[in-house]
Amino acid sequence: MGAFSGSLTYRQYLVQGEVPQSPIPLFQAGIERNVFRPLDPSKDVDRAVGWCNPRFAMDFELDQSTYVYTDYIVLGMRVDAWSIPATTLKIYTEAEVRRVMTEQKRESLSRYEHAEARERVTLELKRRILPTIKVIDMVWNLEQNVVRFFNSSQRSNLDFLDLFEATFALSLMPCGAYSAIQSEQAGLLETERTRIQSLEPGVFVDAETAVQAMTEV
Repeated sequence: MGAFSGSLTYRQYLVQGEVPQSPIPLFQAGIERNVFRPLDPSKDVDRAVGWCNPRFAMDFELDQSTYVYTDYIVLGMRVDAWSIPATTLKIYTEAEVRRVMTEQKRESLSRYEHAEARERVTLELKRRILPTIKVIDMVWNLEQNVVRFFNSSQRSNLDFLDLFEATFALSLMPCGAYSAIQSEQAGLLETERTRIQSLEPGVFVDAETAVQAMTEV
């Protein structure tokens, strides 16, 4: 969430690379390739990431009318994941092991048979429960080449960076002092940008002062 409602917490990125003229038709194919596809409980995949309609998480039929807002591209990144509590899995696996032992009139099962029982239980639980669903909005200002992703989680942002690059064949740079200086809007000469790249990190507060500041109430 974020672009239309909810928290306004976001991370901002600058698009790296050359955005083609009239990019929407070219981007459409990438969006269709990376649209969200629901998890299949019969497959050994516990997590799915892809694009959806930012206004309705169950809509995966994405065209220009869905995600283009004048000079902006707005998409939802949907993440589904199976989340089976460890205690639940352990209890049901033990029940399955006991069932097999009773059925086969045995006193114990091998480690391999225990693993098989766990897999059967996991598959059955996946069929009986729904995955957790998270939808996070992405807003791309095509004129300024600035992208806002409305979540600060490290894992979610890594998922987003991978998904964005796979979709648009463009990379993203986190916005900050360095990226702002490197942008054309900063008005610096190329020689000045080159000198900035050779700068070394500096310490503005000595260690004793920093420790004292952290311990003061």
